[in-house]
Amino acid sequence: MRRLGAALALAVAVCAGPAFALDPGTASGHYTRDGVRLNFAHAVALSQDNTEGLLDHGPQVRVLLSTEDVPIDALYGLVFPPVRAMASKGKVHGVLLEFDPADKTQLHVTVLMPPKEPGEFAPNISLSASSGVWKQLTSSATRIGGAYDAGSDADFAFTFSAPVFTDPVQADLKGPAAQASDQVKVLLVRAQAIAKGDLAGALAVSSKGSGLHEVPPGMIKEAAKQAPEMIKQIKAIKRVVVRRETAVALMGQGSWSSLVMEDGVWKVAD
Repeated sequence: MRRLGAALALAVAVCAGPAFALDPGTASGHYTRDGVRLNFAHAVALSQDNTEGLLDHGPQVRVLLSTEDVPIDALYGLVFPPVRAMASKGKVHGVLLEFDPADKTQLHVTVLMPPKEPGEFAPNISLSASSGVWKQLTSSATRIGGAYDAGSDADFAFTFSAPVFTDPVQADLKGPAAQASDQVKVLLVRAQAIAKGDLAGALAVSSKGSGLHEVPPGMIKEAAKQAPEMIKQIKAIKRVVVRRETAVALMGQGSWSSLVMEDGVWKVAD
């Protein structure tokens, strides 16, 4: 977070949730494997309550340890937060930790760095120990700190202290209320634009980080063939969970669509 004066910073801290923005996150440590070395200097954390029921491991805290100072909105989202795309483009170098502070026996790690080969998935590490994974772990509603060290010659070790941000639920819309929501409306607008082969129109209602920006213009005709089924699914949405900064439209059978608030307007994040 950039410093814009004490008064503004305090206002941002209040709006961003129960985190001390005036006391930024710090980290130290490294990841050194397969010829790659990542050094950690910054830390930021997001608490996720799993109201949508889509997180693999239930309610959790997501902590980013990185070389660069990264804004909290990079951690928003369910399975693929924006920080993963940032890392694939070389904008972020670090690790993403996901864990339940109440369960010290499990820790899930995603290594964030540019892929060696196009389309290669980010490496994942699952750490577990019945006696506890952490050397140290403390948490509260506003701050979390921890340390992991497998030994003096460990190729992965860290310590961090980070403010904990939230993206609280504002509404859990069901049935007709979900269908009438701004989120479903913008999903429908984008699907209809794709059906017409109107890539510019579809991008206009897509977030800055949407994967649609990476689609070659020539592919829009292929996407248009799938649009009728997409529109059908959108018109069948029966639940939308709206958070302060993000939203998820649940389509059933384990599928969903993500949205994000940008400049006061809902945009499709997928």
